[in-house]
Amino acid sequence: MYKKRKNRTPICFKRWKRAPWAAFASMGKLIKIGVLSVSCSILVMRSQPLLAQSSTKSDNDTIRALEELVINTERPTPFQPLVRIVSVIQRSEIEQAAVKNLPDLLRHFSGIDLRSRGSEGVQADLNILGGTFDQSMVMINGINYTDPQTGHYSLDIPIELSQIERIEVLQGPGAINIITRNPSKREINASLSGGSYGYIKGGGNIGFSGDALSGQIGGGYSQSDGYSENTDFNISNLFSNITLNFHPGHSLTFTGGYQHKEYGANSFYSVAYPEQFEETRTFLSSIQYLYESRGWQIRSSIYQRRHYDRFELFRYDAASWYTGHNYHQNDIYGFSAEAARRWSTKSTTMVGAGYRTEHIYSTVLGDPMNKGKRVPFEDGIEYSRSKQRDIPSIYIKQTEVIGKWRLNAGLTLEKSGNLTHLCYGISGSYSISPYLEANAWINNSFRNPTFTDLYYKSPTQTGNMNLQPEEMITGRIGIKYTKRNFSSSVYTFYRRGVRMIDWTRESGSDQWSASNITNVNSTGAEYNLRYIMNYGPFQSFSFLYAYLDVVKKSPGMHSLYATDFLRHKAALTIDHNIAGKLGASWVFSYQKREGTYLGTENTEVPYKGFMLADLKISWNSRKYSLSMDITNLFDKDYLYIGNLPQPGRWIKCGVEVRL
Repeated sequence: MYKKRKNRTPICFKRWKRAPWAAFASMGKLIKIGVLSVSCSILVMRSQPLLAQSSTKSDNDTIRALEELVINTERPTPFQPLVRIVSVIQRSEIEQAAVKNLPDLLRHFSGIDLRSRGSEGVQADLNILGGTFDQSMVMINGINYTDPQTGHYSLDIPIELSQIERIEVLQGPGAINIITRNPSKREINASLSGGSYGYIKGGGNIGFSGDALSGQIGGGYSQSDGYSENTDFNISNLFSNITLNFHPGHSLTFTGGYQHKEYGANSFYSVAYPEQFEETRTFLSSIQYLYESRGWQIRSSIYQRRHYDRFELFRYDAASWYTGHNYHQNDIYGFSAEAARRWSTKSTTMVGAGYRTEHIYSTVLGDPMNKGKRVPFEDGIEYSRSKQRDIPSIYIKQTEVIGKWRLNAGLTLEKSGNLTHLCYGISGSYSISPYLEANAWINNSFRNPTFTDLYYKSPTQTGNMNLQPEEMITGRIGIKYTKRNFSSSVYTFYRRGVRMIDWTRESGSDQWSASNITNVNSTGAEYNLRYIMNYGPFQSFSFLYAYLDVVKKSPGMHSLYATDFLRHKAALTIDHNIAGKLGASWVFSYQKREGTYLGTENTEVPYKGFMLADLKISWNSRKYSLSMDITNLFDKDYLYIGNLPQPGRWIKCGVEVRL
C-alpha cells in the first residue's frame, strides 16, 4: 500500500560544483524533427546523486556560479544539468516580456530567427542557427510534436505563457523544448486584457500540488479585428499536465491539449490572392513513465498529435476556375524507451529505441486513395489522398569526465522508407578556470521532404515527388564566462548542407518550385551578455548580437527560405524599477535580412533593415498585477516576410489576479 510521505523542501542551489554539460546536438539520439533527424539526447539521472556536493574540495572540484536553479527531488525536471542547454528563457523573463504569445516571446532570444506572417501567434516560422523552419523541432517536455506536413504549423501549440516554466533553446539540433509548470503549491490565476485593433484576451490556470498528485489545467482565448484588411483572428487554447508519483521512484505524467484557430491569412502564400483564410485545430497528448534509483533511470513515453487545416485561397468571392478549399489531417504517433546507467560520478551510458509514424489525409497532398474518407467538422467533403511513413530508431550515448574535460559521443541508426541513416555526435568541454569554459561540438543530420515539399500544387507553387533527403554537418566552438550575476559568451559555427530542400523561382517570376538546390554553406557568430543587478533602480541588462552568412550554389535562382536569411540581429533588454512596485521592461531590437521578395509591381525588392522598441510597464503585488504593453512603440513600418506588413503601434492593458 502506498504510504503518504511528508512534504520535502525543494533543494535550492545558487552555486554548482563541477557542473557538467553536454552539447545537445551531439548526444547520440536521433530525433525525428517531423521530417528532420538530428543527433541529440535527453539524458536525465536521479537529481540528488547528480547534484550533491561533497564538503571536500579537490583540484578537479571547482566551484562555478550559475543562475539559481530549484529542483524538487520528488519531481525532477525533464532536463537536468547533464544536458547542455545553449540558452534558457526563464519564467521571470516570460512574465516581464511585453508580449502575450509564444512566437513573439521567442523573437529576441539567442540563436532564433522568428518570422511572423500573422500577429499575436497566428502563424510564425521558427528558424534556429541559420536553418529553415522545416529544420526546427518543437518539443513539449521533451516530446517532439513538430508538424510533418509543414513547419508553418509547428508553433501551433495549445499552451498559454502562464503555463510555461521555461523554454530551452537547443541550437545544435535546431530545437526548442517547452517545459510546462508543475506547481509546488495550490494556486489559481486569471487574467484579462484588451487593446488596439479590437484586441481581447482572457485566460486562467489552476495549479495543484501534493505528494501523490500535482499539475495544472487551464487555457485562454484571444481575438482581434486585425491591424489591416483580412488579418482578424480568434484563438482558443486548453492545456493540462498532471503527474502521479508512486513510491519508490516511479511517476506517470499525463499531458493533453487542444487549440482552435480561425484567421484571415492576408497574402500569406501569394500576393496575387490576398483574401486567403485558414482554420486549424490541434489535439495532442502523451503519457510519460519515469523510474529512478541511485544508479539507474528508465524512461518511456507514448504520444500523439493530430492537426486539421482548412485553407481557403478565396475567403469571399472565388474565381470561376477555383474548385474548392484544401483540407488536411496530419497525425503523429510514437513511443520511445531508454535506460541510463551511471557507473560512477564520471561515467554514464544510455541506450534507447523509438518508433514514430507520420500520416496525412488530404484533398491535395499524398497518393490517391481507393475510397474517400469524410473530413471531420465539414459537410459533404472527403479526403481523396493519403501518405504514411514509419521511422524506427536505436541509439547509444556515452559521457565521460576526465579531469577538467567532459566528453560525449553517440551514434544513432534510423530507418526511413528505403533509406537507413547512421548519425554521429561528438562534443567536449574544458574548464579553463572556475568561471571560464571552452566547448565545441560537431554532428551530422538529415531531413526528409515534408508532405508539402513533395505534393503541394497551387497557381503559384509546385511540389516535387523526386526530392532527395538533405544532409547537414554542423560544428560549433565557443567560450563562456559565468560569475555570480554576470555571464558572457561568444561562439562561431559552420554548417555544410548538401542537396538542401527549398522553394525557388527565377527572377521576375511568381512561380515557386520545390527542389534540391545543391549545397548551402552557412557561417555565423554570436555574442551574448547578461548582468543581473542587486542595487539601484536597474534590475537586469542583456545584449546579444548575431551575424550570419550563407553561400549557395544555385546561380540565377531566388530562394524562398534557405538563403533568405537574417544577416544582422541585435537586441538590448533593460529591466528597471520606476517607483515602489511599479517597473518597466524595454526591448530595443535591430534586424537586417538578406535576399529579395517579388513586390506588387512584379519587381525584385530587397529587404530593408529596421529597428523596433517594445515597452512593458507593470505594477505588481503578491495577489494581482496591472500592466500596459506597447509593441512597436515608435510605429515603424517593417517586414519579416515579403509583402506582409506587420502591425504598427499596438497598446494592450491588462490585469492578472493570483490566489
